[in-house]
Amino acid sequence: MDNGNNYHDHEEDGMPEASGALQRDRMLAIVRASGNEQLPDGEKAALWQKIATGMTVVPTRRWWPQLLKAAAILLLVISAGIWWYQSRQESIPALVAFAAQKQPLSGDSALTRMILGNNRQLVIRNNRASITYHGSGGSLQIDSQRVSQQLKEDKPVFNTLVVPYGNIAVLQLEDGTNVWLNAGSRLVYPAVFSKNKREVLLEGEAYFDVQQEAARPFSVYAADMQVAVLGTAFNISAYKDDNSTQIVLASGSVQLKAFRGTGTDKAPVQLQPGHRAVISAQADMEVGAVNIAAFTSWKDGMIDASHMPLSEILKKLSRYYNQPILTDARSGRETFSGKLNLKGTMNDVLDIIAASTSGKYEERENKIIFRTR
Repeated sequence: MDNGNNYHDHEEDGMPEASGALQRDRMLAIVRASGNEQLPDGEKAALWQKIATGMTVVPTRRWWPQLLKAAAILLLVISAGIWWYQSRQESIPALVAFAAQKQPLSGDSALTRMILGNNRQLVIRNNRASITYHGSGGSLQIDSQRVSQQLKEDKPVFNTLVVPYGNIAVLQLEDGTNVWLNAGSRLVYPAVFSKNKREVLLEGEAYFDVQQEAARPFSVYAADMQVAVLGTAFNISAYKDDNSTQIVLASGSVQLKAFRGTGTDKAPVQLQPGHRAVISAQADMEVGAVNIAAFTSWKDGMIDASHMPLSEILKKLSRYYNQPILTDARSGRETFSGKLNLKGTMNDVLDIIAASTSGKYEERENKIIFRTR
């Protein structure tokens, strides 16, 4: 590299100097030829010397070759940086990209809503909605109402089911897979799955009973994780305001892998029935055996708790009944064991908890305050 630089420096400094000398000699010859014969020889000599001195050309460096060279190097560095950045980016499925658009909702946020691919919104006033797709996905039934949807052959049509706090919905997808969507959740899915894969995106909590199709693997994207299955039953809790994502496998087998974020360099984890995986925001994963009913009974309107932290139970109740609950530090650390029937009122459930623990509760400014006695 040094030899190349020296060569270019020589070329730039030497050539302009020779050219300038040649130009000066020619100009002097012209002046002498036109000469002023009236001047004495001494004055002529002084004049020629003055002209010659004035005609001396200061070598001028041609900077543009160096500028082009620097620009080429800079372009190479930028191109390499762009390639490196793009190579580090995860391949985001079209479904995930669509869900990231965060389609705005209008009207009463306390009601369950179905948003079709053309942004048509269907309000569902039943707080225990039942939705079923028929045929090829162009027709769906919401409770007793039949709705038609226009599909496109060249690209997927994504629908969104939004279930606010205080509501639950049961959805049967086009392939026959059943999904129980818990309060405060959103599911984005295609009206019709593709020929070689089935993908949905979850925010919140849902229980999946997946229809087995070996030729079309089923995947759930939740937080930064991809849960890949063939045919199985499992529960995912991935609320944005929770510190972790939890997957509990009831039957079958699932594979867990980060599809974006800090955990993409980690190997996939195979989860066995009766086990739970807890994934932190840093993609750290803990796997252990659990009581499945404690994490899946909500879909049947129950909480089946076994030494469950009271703070966790109260958070579930807050979402289920859409009622803010505040706790003090001591009551939040207590645990509760037993079955709670969520088909009654929230006060009925809190009465049972208070009677079984050292806690008490009161309602103040549309909030429930649960504290120790």
